[in-house]
Amino acid sequence: REDLLRCLRAIGDPLRLRMLVLLADPPGPRTGPVSESEPGMCVSDLRARIGRAHALVSHHVQVLLRAGLIRRVRRGRWSLLQLDTSRVASLGEQIASLASDQLRTLASLGTLESTEMESMPVTAPVAGGTPPPLSLAARASCSGPEMAGAPSW
Repeated sequence: REDLLRCLRAIGDPLRLRMLVLLADPPGPRTGPVSESEPGMCVSDLRARIGRAHALVSHHVQVLLRAGLIRRVRRGRWSLLQLDTSRVASLGEQIASLASDQLRTLASLGTLESTEMESMPVTAPVAGGTPPPLSLAARASCSGPEMAGAPSW
């Protein structure tokens, strides 16, 4: 499970996910000792495509390397970064396995009699009936970009 979590954390960052997409299908000409038919890119190519600082791109490359999602092929002073397609495929299978486990669980729950389901409380009743509606100020504080932790995009 730790290996799965490490990979999911690695691809959970939008910049690293973008880097994986670029490594899967490198666009246009690349620098370094790379043939057109060979997969992968060097860090300089990634930096140029992403438009971020070399140090930041290198940090994200290290995270992807530690997760095992990419590999480094040395060519003299060049390092060619390639997507580890077998590892990515394995990650996809692990995620699909989690989904199928969940579906099996839901299917087994579906075999319960409807009377059993009706007798199970879903939520606790609210004291005094229904809760009061939220004020406009309360609704505004729970939405919008000013909410703490909300994505800026």
